[in-house]
Amino acid sequence: MNNYFFRICTFFCAFLISGNTICFSQDFEHLQQEDQLKNTMVLPEITTYIPSSLENKITIKSEQIQNHHYQNILQLLSDYSVQILSYGDYGLEQKPSIRGFTDETVRVVVDGVCMNNPQTGTFDFSTINMNNIEEISIVKGGYNEGTEDEGAVGGVIYITTKKNFEKNIISDTKIKTFFNPQTPLDLISQNFQFSIPFNQNLFANFDLAATKAENNFQANNSKVYDAHSNANITSYFGNGNSFSISDISYLGFKNLPGPEHSKNLEKQQDFQNKLTLSLFSPNVSPIFTLKSNLSWNYSQRFYQSKTEKSEHKLNDFSLSTFFDFFTVKKFKQKAGFTIDYVYLDSTNTGNRQNISFTAKETSQIKFNNLISLNIPFGFKFSNKNFALLPKLALSFDFKGITQKLPLQIIINAYKLTQFPTMDDLYWKGSNFFGNENLKPETGYGSEVSFNFNFPNANNSGNLLSLNFFTVYYENKIQWSYNNNFWQPQNVASAFYFGIDFSLAASLFQNHLNFSLNAEYLYTKLLDKTNRLTYGKKIMWTPDFTCSAQVSVNFTKWNAGFCATYTGKRYISNLNISFLEPYVLLSLTAEFHPNKIINFYFRGDNLLNTKYESIENYKMPGINATFGVKILF
Repeated sequence: MNNYFFRICTFFCAFLISGNTICFSQDFEHLQQEDQLKNTMVLPEITTYIPSSLENKITIKSEQIQNHHYQNILQLLSDYSVQILSYGDYGLEQKPSIRGFTDETVRVVVDGVCMNNPQTGTFDFSTINMNNIEEISIVKGGYNEGTEDEGAVGGVIYITTKKNFEKNIISDTKIKTFFNPQTPLDLISQNFQFSIPFNQNLFANFDLAATKAENNFQANNSKVYDAHSNANITSYFGNGNSFSISDISYLGFKNLPGPEHSKNLEKQQDFQNKLTLSLFSPNVSPIFTLKSNLSWNYSQRFYQSKTEKSEHKLNDFSLSTFFDFFTVKKFKQKAGFTIDYVYLDSTNTGNRQNISFTAKETSQIKFNNLISLNIPFGFKFSNKNFALLPKLALSFDFKGITQKLPLQIIINAYKLTQFPTMDDLYWKGSNFFGNENLKPETGYGSEVSFNFNFPNANNSGNLLSLNFFTVYYENKIQWSYNNNFWQPQNVASAFYFGIDFSLAASLFQNHLNFSLNAEYLYTKLLDKTNRLTYGKKIMWTPDFTCSAQVSVNFTKWNAGFCATYTGKRYISNLNISFLEPYVLLSLTAEFHPNKIINFYFRGDNLLNTKYESIENYKMPGINATFGVKILF
């Protein structure tokens, strides 16, 4: 009863603050009536400053996301050659592995706020509604220039949610089938989006979604029922300034699948709520832009099995501020800091508090038309752990000298640090105990990239990129079995070498689009204290991943085809047994006869491939999704 009362209070507080925001906007508008001679709306510039970023980044816009009708973000990442470690389908545990790194080493930033769970280090991607995403950027590797957070080892996934200024209602209804006669409609989902302009300077966006998924492709317990909500109110004032309040909630009831053919009775209930206040000032001065976020993220997880029950409540308060400076054309700088306070009440981890602080700046220097230098530098502390994180990137852009050679060469180097999670430090359970003496994981990495950009007659870019990267990583935290119990230790070290390849092309005035993404990864364990695994490859890490996409776009219809390949993965660091490589094919199509209605279809695993992402966890065979979107 207390849990539901707490949730009601959360939404009520969000409503009260929203009301105050409306009043503030109206009062401010009244004070400025003398200056506003015309009844016009002043909106901020879409981009006030475009940095010459030297990151290894892939950006996917809202239109691309909507055209492919992805079920979740993990499905999208897979289409861009990111390995997905999955225990099932919709709503069940799935996590990306970028360059052999996963969990807390892959940062997830939503609207400028880092969303990794301080207790586990992971992020539950099922809490994000795909219809509410404006843009996703994937930064591979430990070199990143964003100031929102620091400490990424495998990479960063930046998610920007939508804001609509037009008055409309959008309904999105979809059903999914695994062609199982017992449950012909395996998934049913309904999503409503509302956009309401209250006046010329005040806008509201609301998003509601509910999904029922049987996940009946395996003979065990794996149902998921969940609901999403997202409310955002934004008030614009002055010359492009804005204040917004947003509240994102997720509630899920999940029956967790065990290994194939097991009669697992595990259940999990998740509730998450993120309340954020944001202030954006693009014109504090002619050379200064400011953005601040104050957020409260509450999460509650209840777990139950035959043998145990546990409950984990986490309150995470965060204040982050970001600055952009543009003093002269050849020198640009951005900086930011984040203060984070976490209070955890957990059955297994106990009552714990944690304070962390991150500060980072990135300087961008352009010496001439050929050479530029970017220097990100940050530091981070969390309780007794502290780390300095210097990075450096040097660019040679030959386009600045001659258009006949559209080549850019980027060389970067960086230091890596990953702090232990609260579970690593304090967990207490049957045969599992944390270790408060853990040291941070550390490492060093470097990359060399060759980027070619060949514009065609339609002025659509054709980009070819080849990236070589290497990482040495030590003090890796690994749970080991000693003296009849499991405990994490700083025992593992490894060497990584890889090649990223990508090709993107747009032809015939963007009617035909093609992309190819591939990655080769070589890993070698270097822990000499374990002779059985020394020199072996890291478990679950494929040697090769690849994806190819083709899409055709016309006025009233579009279609897309994608093929992904995942190479063999060893199931242990002994490198004795492995999971077989597999190929997955998907097809998407949509038809919109007018601006009101849109019919779409998505077919996945068209070859009906039998495969496993994790040993003994069966993945779905051929399945199809049918949907209709209506704009009112």
